[in-house]
Amino acid sequence: MNTIHKQLPFIKGFSIAVTFSLILLFIRIIKLESNFFLFLVWNLFLACIPYGVTTILSFNKIHKNRFLFGLGFICWLVFLPNAPYILTDLQHIRVSTLHSVWFDVLLILSFAINGLIVGFASLRTMQELLQTHFSKKATNFITHLTLLLCGFGIYMGRVLRWNSWDLLQNPMNILGDIFQRIIFPIEHINSWAFTLGFGGFLIITYHLFYHYNKENN
Repeated sequence: MNTIHKQLPFIKGFSIAVTFSLILLFIRIIKLESNFFLFLVWNLFLACIPYGVTTILSFNKIHKNRFLFGLGFICWLVFLPNAPYILTDLQHIRVSTLHSVWFDVLLILSFAINGLIVGFASLRTMQELLQTHFSKKATNFITHLTLLLCGFGIYMGRVLRWNSWDLLQNPMNILGDIFQRIIFPIEHINSWAFTLGFGGFLIITYHLFYHYNKENN
């Protein structure tokens, strides 16, 4: 199981990567006198929440209590789509000028890749935690299903404009949108195309991330 010693190299490297992103953002704010991309900081903070959840579950041995682990898993699952969600912030390139567009691509990608990596690091830890409760086959199934749900979560956030907090503030309307797409899938084919597209991308990239880290540990 993970220990703080095992996590330190990742935390150190991730901190350097985030600092680089923040420097890019600071340069843009100074150079263009625009705070437009400040939302990337908030989005990256949300992306880090799942990592915080799995860290707490791992370090405090809460995962041994099935009830507490279940609550932690639900909380983790609700916030996990925020990690890959930053990839869709590339749509904001349309506000860039001809002179700033490539800098803005670098800026957004740096935040997006950081979000994706911290999300995958969280998922890898969750896999280890799940294997203390389920078989390896069941854990792999849950992992793949989670990544597909992340694709749907990205759709809910980017297209339908729901966020994780709305599950507490407005759960009935969110459930209504979800059930509409389940009951009438043909009428909402774009929802499922988006979900499968992003979900498939996440599954492929996570496997590359997971196997690379496995070979180097």
